[in-house]
Amino acid sequence: MTLLAKVRWGGALLGLLGVALLLAGCRAASSAPVEALPQAAPSPWPSRPDPQVPHTPLPPTPMASPTALPDLNPTATPPLTPTPEPTVWGPLVVIDAGHGGKDLGARHFETGHMDFYEAQVNLDLALRVRDLLTARGYRVLLTREGNYRLFDDQDVNGDGEVNTVDESQARVDFINASGADAFLSIHQNAFEYPDGRPVGDVGGTVVYYCADRPFSDRSLLLAQAVHDEILEAFHDLGHDVRDRGVLDDYVLREKGVPGAHLILLGPKSERIVRPSEMPGVLSETLFITHDREAKLARDPVALDRLARAYADAFDAYFEALREAAGGAP
Repeated sequence: MTLLAKVRWGGALLGLLGVALLLAGCRAASSAPVEALPQAAPSPWPSRPDPQVPHTPLPPTPMASPTALPDLNPTATPPLTPTPEPTVWGPLVVIDAGHGGKDLGARHFETGHMDFYEAQVNLDLALRVRDLLTARGYRVLLTREGNYRLFDDQDVNGDGEVNTVDESQARVDFINASGADAFLSIHQNAFEYPDGRPVGDVGGTVVYYCADRPFSDRSLLLAQAVHDEILEAFHDLGHDVRDRGVLDDYVLREKGVPGAHLILLGPKSERIVRPSEMPGVLSETLFITHDREAKLARDPVALDRLARAYADAFDAYFEALREAAGGAP
């Protein structure tokens, strides 16, 4: 069942008046966290074309050769300020391809050699999603369009230290500066034994949102849309993916570490000096350490289908908001 059907069936399931009750029970109803894995409102938009109008499929974007070495010294210079091109219609969304540059993210090994890594897959999917959404009339920005990070070796959050938190804060700053209506951060998961060997039968898909925000009802709505569409995509691809659910990022917080939300999603805290200002979610599409899912992560046909799922999720999300507002643009 699509999200739109669910919203209609429930009489605007996540209507803004009932969100408090919905969120209060979210943590209890959420799926259990993965097995010990390491580690207001949108601005108004004009009407856009009917998303059901057929459009020409985009050609697959090839991944790097399995034998290619990772580019640990990127030369691309990212934009410091997002500059969306003005258009006649469409919400503005930001797609964040997780990791990048010297931060490879999760890695996949074949016969002892790394053949691809998470940052590649994230970018490949993000580029495909951008092209699909642009063809449907959206305005789209990417936090990165190549293999780089926004701010390497800079103390972005002013805490006197330079670490991965600074890169995450730089991306939040980019998203906020864009004035986007919503954002999606794309990541891939991994699970390994303590000695580093991948666990080939542990896989699944999960979407995170933050319940501790003034717009958390909308973030949850987007998270559910992404979740439903990704599950449908895996079904179409013939993969019986493990459904790890839609989770409040509360489940990722370490005991005794207050405010340890995901930087992109959480409220202001000691770690998050400038929080995101609009609804957003983080999707872990699949596990690149899983035998079957690793193959899908490099299959252009599978990537096209997963990218379409993300694009369809935005369609469903904004349509649900319009219906909840009585059909107003």
